[in-house]
Amino acid sequence: MDSGIDSGDISEKNNKASHSCSRCRRLKKKCSKDVDSCTNCSKANEVCDYPGRAPRRKRKEIEESMLLGELTNDKGANAKRVRAVGSKQATNDLGNGRRGTGKDIIEPGLRTSQQSLVSASSVSTFLNLLNTLNHTNGSTVNESNIREENGNESRHAGKKSDDGSEDRSDGKIKQERDAVISHGVLAEHERHRSESTPITASAIQIETVLSVFKGARTTPMKLPLNIERPLYDRFIAAFFKHNHKSYPLMNKVEFLNKVSTIRDFNKLSDKESNTFIFQLYMIMAIGCTTLQRAGMLTSEEEGLSEHFAYMAMKIFCPVMYLQNLETIKSLLLLGIYSFFEPKGVCSWTVSGLIMRLCIGFGLNRALTPKKLKTMSVIDVEMRYRAFWAFYSFERLVATSLGRVSCLSDDDISVPLPRPLFEEEKDDIEVTNMMIALRRIGGRIYRKVHSVGAARRKLTIEEKKAVIDGLREELDDLYKIESTKIQNAKKETNNITFHHSDAWISMRYYQLQIMLYRPSALVPKPTMDSLTILGDACLRSLKYTYSLYQRKLLPLNWITLFRVLTICNTMLYCLCQWSIDIIESKIEIHQCIEVLRHFGAKWVFAAKCADVFSNIINTILDISLSNGRVPNMDKLTREVFGASNEYQEILDENNVDISWVDSIV
Repeated sequence: MDSGIDSGDISEKNNKASHSCSRCRRLKKKCSKDVDSCTNCSKANEVCDYPGRAPRRKRKEIEESMLLGELTNDKGANAKRVRAVGSKQATNDLGNGRRGTGKDIIEPGLRTSQQSLVSASSVSTFLNLLNTLNHTNGSTVNESNIREENGNESRHAGKKSDDGSEDRSDGKIKQERDAVISHGVLAEHERHRSESTPITASAIQIETVLSVFKGARTTPMKLPLNIERPLYDRFIAAFFKHNHKSYPLMNKVEFLNKVSTIRDFNKLSDKESNTFIFQLYMIMAIGCTTLQRAGMLTSEEEGLSEHFAYMAMKIFCPVMYLQNLETIKSLLLLGIYSFFEPKGVCSWTVSGLIMRLCIGFGLNRALTPKKLKTMSVIDVEMRYRAFWAFYSFERLVATSLGRVSCLSDDDISVPLPRPLFEEEKDDIEVTNMMIALRRIGGRIYRKVHSVGAARRKLTIEEKKAVIDGLREELDDLYKIESTKIQNAKKETNNITFHHSDAWISMRYYQLQIMLYRPSALVPKPTMDSLTILGDACLRSLKYTYSLYQRKLLPLNWITLFRVLTICNTMLYCLCQWSIDIIESKIEIHQCIEVLRHFGAKWVFAAKCADVFSNIINTILDISLSNGRVPNMDKLTREVFGASNEYQEILDENNVDISWVDSIV
């Protein structure tokens, strides 16, 4: 009989074990500690196992284990887990991100039973890849992923593995959340950070996001919130009325049905998953910014967006540990909210994480016929829509910053979203319009502004053919979409701009600017191209100001960088004398008004407004003197944005909106 002890556990005087056997410990009986088998185990005809002394742990590690609910009354299970992983493994697990406050985190007692569910025949490539991304120290596929792939098999095996585990699980979740609330000083996602970053996908992603996302560290509101249920519903409705059309990542019907069961938003059910709670708070935060832009909130209510984001970020780490489709959806919601941070660095970082996970999970590829047979029509469509939401976000961020996209259109085989119900038809048309605009923006960058475009040794005629071909695509798209908008039902509110003629016209002329401005393909545009470019600048600013007056212009960094690009392009055209100074003066003043309306935290917008005001005066001096001004090179460099203030803005945001070294 294997006693399971080593020589270090045996007393040399009486040949007895130094510690009680596991069975006597569990039953709380006095153990005779006989090496072969103790008296109690011999009488019961049971195997006698001497696990030895449990590894010592520091007080900090014990407190963290209690927070995780790892210290349970089932001492036998704890002893087995200690023997399995050893003291070094137990310490590593605390640093590897196995922390959380919700139902989504795998309980330690369930890991073995869940591992047995995973087999090469039953788990798809999606889950295998997920395990590869999450594979440190024996981490396993989490319960929610297995449930998606194995269905009833997972639920049956879960019941079989541990009688009464659900009751203990619910109690443990409540214990964890109460312990988390008791901390009360640091933001939740800060408390989850370890002293060093473990080499796991989730830990690295958490550190990356928290290093660039500076919002939601505190809440400006006093808890509990004393607001009525209709206001919560307004925030959620605003998201689905506006943002959801561009990013259809959520199952709208399923989500709203679940929200309808919530009785008190200050006390969400302990049974709700971390992903649902995170997504709910982020959706309300985004909806709040939409209503704020439309002027539909009081000054006190406007602070709720930061509060909701703070509540969501409290459980950001547990959501990231899942490493599944819901993780990517949560990242996208965070990315949308990050549009309202003054710089684009957070959105850029989040978009990169989203697309890497997308590619890793194979979301850019259409499902195989065999896989389609195992999924419902709704599940398939929701998966495809989620991908296009991720795509639209990443492509928008990349083109706004003048950078290359993570994913080429040639690597996408997913079909476009399609309506499942008649009520979805209008929303899906908007979604597909947004996708089409993102696609053509990406093609313009790849064919005109990319490094590869500069390397192609094309003749002037061939370059013109490239530009003309893209212009034809753009004109056709504008004609189709503007006709749809004119025929669509007119919106009677100020929430969404998707059905606005001014908005589609603004985007049309902004894409013209992207096409005709100095580029890698055409560093020195012809005067004909500059004339088209100057006209596009004036028209784009005209429609931008129109949307601003109607409270349909989101004051986020996307809008800021687009306006900066338009202004810089206009200044270039002015210095090339391709547009008239008198014609452009009104539009530039309107642009300055928009920049100054961004608010106090948008320091760069205010700086840009001041810089462009000075540049207007400089241009006016040059035009009145017919170009005969001393130090002409110095003045033109200032006009082009090389002044200290303007260059600081470009450098800090790393925005490539300067195309040539000299404009004269």
